Amino acid sequence: MHLITEQWVEQHVIHRALNGHKKTFGHVLIIAGSEGKAGAAILCAKAAIHNGCGMVTALLPNDAVTVLLEQCPEIMYLNNPSIEGVDLKPFDAILMGPGIGFSEIAKSNLKYVLENFNGSIILDADALTIIANEKYKLNANHIVTPHPGEFSRLMGIEYDEDKRVEQALLFIEKTNAVLVLKGAKTIVASSSNELMQNTTGNDGMATAGSGDVLSGIIAALCARGYSKFNAAAIGVYVHGLAGDMAIMNISKSGLVASDIINSSSKIRALD
Repeated sequence: MHLITEQWVEQHVIHRALNGHKKTFGHVLIIAGSEGKAGAAILCAKAAIHNGCGMVTALLPNDAVTVLLEQCPEIMYLNNPSIEGVDLKPFDAILMGPGIGFSEIAKSNLKYVLENFNGSIILDADALTIIANEKYKLNANHIVTPHPGEFSRLMGIEYDEDKRVEQALLFIEKTNAVLVLKGAKTIVASSSNELMQNTTGNDGMATAGSGDVLSGIIAALCARGYSKFNAAAIGVYVHGLAGDMAIMNISKSGLVASDIINSSSKIRALD
């Protein structure tokens, strides 16, 4: 198994075009949040806009709009509950799942995206549970970012930390999706690339919203034009590096997801 190191990232970064404009760097659609979980949408959107994509649009609940505009007015938004009928062609990548819940609208929105969008789709959190329950098929357009519990539901087996490499390999034998199996030393794998393990990050990042930030970073890189595997691997590295930078100034116990976003915007590796 290979490691995701600084050297590997440097070799695979797509440097920014000096004559680029906002459309050059891609447009991300975030479908996240629900009543009581509006923060998930804001974290995803802020992580994406701070990690190199040109534009972000977020479909989010009404109670998140004011907070979003106060914190990050650069992000566009939709607050209609259903995505059905929305033209998805302007978007280069879609992130769906954090905090969406398990309502019929959430299920129909996921089904609509899976059936009508051919670009990169990053699937996280509640979207993974819906996929497991509804038996939706994953394909090469998809990046899935499960924690161990979500991975167990996707696979229909009991997760075993001591066998997580073998279980990750079993997953990519069954699907063409890119897998980001989260945890200490996160694993990234796909059927067309060798399995890789991350070398950045710390236990302070085991905090609410940290996974939402990771998904937003990966979505931004997909919109920038990275291959799905490289977007996942570089996103995992940058996410962990941002967490390591954050604890240089604050304690691990005091680290929150917003600190990871703030630190990620100081990383110049993606320039």
